[in-house]
Amino acid sequence: MAGTRVPGALLLCVSLLPLAQLSGGQVPNCQVVRSSFQLLHPGVKWTPESPVSGADLQVCQTKGPTCCSRRMEERYLAAARQNMESSLQASSAQLKLLIIQNAAIFQGKKTSPRTPF
Repeated sequence: MAGTRVPGALLLCVSLLPLAQLSGGQVPNCQVVRSSFQLLHPGVKWTPESPVSGADLQVCQTKGPTCCSRRMEERYLAAARQNMESSLQASSAQLKLLIIQNAAIFQGKKTSPRTPF
């Protein structure tokens, strides 16, 4: 289901993006985040190669370096909006069909001759 990607994206943003120095002196990079972001389809080119400040972030706010960029947040917002609109349109279409069918049944019973029980 397309709508399930966005909550996963927000969870990714909140849980994986704030980075700290790894044990063993390794310098953290954003490869895991880049891979996850690519799987969610907003586009890997918006993901930094290495952690950045994140001072301009509105959703993925962190005190340390992060693999989230403002452009990533914007892409997630656009994807979330598109997923929500698609879900609403699909639900609305099903509801509209149901109402039309029930209205036709109701009007058919109303205009058909009464049959005694």
